[in-house]
Amino acid sequence: MSAPHQSDRPDTPDVPDVLVTVPAPSDIVVAWPEAPQLLFLLFHAAGEQPASLLPLAQRLAAQFPQGVVACVAAPHAWDEGAGFQWYSLRGLTAGNLRERTQPVLAEFASTVRAWQRQCGLGPERTAIVAHGQSAILGLEALAQLPPFCARLFAIGGHFVTLPAHLHDQTSLHWLHGRLDATVPYQAAIEAAAHLKALDADFSVDVFADTAAGLTDEMGDRIVHLLQNHVPQRMWREAMASAGAAATATDEDGEASSSHPPAPGPTLH
Repeated sequence: MSAPHQSDRPDTPDVPDVLVTVPAPSDIVVAWPEAPQLLFLLFHAAGEQPASLLPLAQRLAAQFPQGVVACVAAPHAWDEGAGFQWYSLRGLTAGNLRERTQPVLAEFASTVRAWQRQCGLGPERTAIVAHGQSAILGLEALAQLPPFCARLFAIGGHFVTLPAHLHDQTSLHWLHGRLDATVPYQAAIEAAAHLKALDADFSVDVFADTAAGLTDEMGDRIVHLLQNHVPQRMWREAMASAGAAATATDEDGEASSSHPPAPGPTLH
């Protein structure tokens, strides 16, 4: 598939809500604590089922016991038999990919919003793991829509159109197998150069001996990033606060003792 071109898009156009029931009959809810503080939604690749994401989902539930963890089924039956898809792969080309993805973007976004409403949690407490076809939709939602999650883990995906800009409310973590024959890993390398030019909050990891699947090594990286990555926006806010505090100390001879209250659990 040819590399996406760059295009200007509206700042944050929204899409209308589509009626979605969650959990859907084919979704798998791995954990739902009594008073959830975090939401983890895992979206599978085309032709797969939610159960393909169970190992990672169970690991996230163990690592983050305060979180709702769910493996979400794509809404349409796969063309080739068992499994689910967001859009058909039959006759798919680089030229008609946008025609396939754009109509279901509202369905993808509405699914995320429905889970957030059901859990009483907002985007700042939501992490999404999206594989393959779902990763493409996640990247397009990141590029086109208002912030819908704090962390987006895009596995083996690519942008349909490279964004002209990105907001700073979501940390994008791109994971790609070097042996991926469906979406060549060069998509991740090209996107990384573009995202760096945009000063976006992102990371890109290419796994040398991995094809198109989601591996344990990728799962290790996802957990590590959830536990250790500090969003770029927070770093900059902290550095600005530290600079202001240093200036105040220099001028007044003592540091201020006023501190903001500690926030509740978020993925920011």
